Amino acid sequence: MLATCPHCGHAIDDGVTTCPHCGRDIAQAATAPMATAAPTTAPIAPIAPAPVPPVMPAAPLAAPATGGLAVAALVIGIIAIVLSFTVVFGFVLGALAIVFGAIAVARARTPGTGGKGMGLAGLVLGIVAIAFAVLMIVFVFNIGNAVNDNFSNIQFCIDHPHNPSCRDPRVP
Repeated sequence: MLATCPHCGHAIDDGVTTCPHCGRDIAQAATAPMATAAPTTAPIAPIAPAPVPPVMPAAPLAAPATGGLAVAALVIGIIAIVLSFTVVFGFVLGALAIVFGAIAVARARTPGTGGKGMGLAGLVLGIVAIAFAVLMIVFVFNIGNAVNDNFSNIQFCIDHPHNPSCRDPRVP
C-alpha cells in the first residue's frame, strides 16, 4: 500500500523510514504531536521540497596572473645570489634580475596583472647579488695583495740568502 510523505507529499511505500524524494525522516513526522486544529475537508497541498544546497563549481577558480617577468626576476635573482661568488655571473644575472624586477613592478600597477611581490623580490635579490659580487672582488683583491707582499719577501730572500731578515727563526 502506498502512503505519502508528510514533508513533500510524494508517494512512498509503507514501512519506509526515510523519504527517497526529500530525504527527511518519516518516523519523526509520524510521532510529532499534531497541532489541535479543527479538521478540514480540503485536501492537503504538498509541501515544497527543501531547497537544494549550492553545488561546488566544476573547475577551480583561476589563480590571479603573476606575470612571467616577475617569476623570471625572482628565479634569476636567486640564481644570481648563488653564483655571485663567480663575479661575472653575479653582475650579469644581478643586472638582469634588476631589469626584469623593475619592469614587473611597473606592470603590476595596471589592473589585471600581478606579480608585484615577486618582481620586487627579484629586484632586491639582483641588488644583493651585485653587492656580493663587489664584495668578492674586494676580497680577492685583498688576498692578492697579501700574497703578493709575501712573495716579494720570498723573492728578496732568494736574492739575498745571507741577509739576517731572511733567516728562519726556527733554525738555530
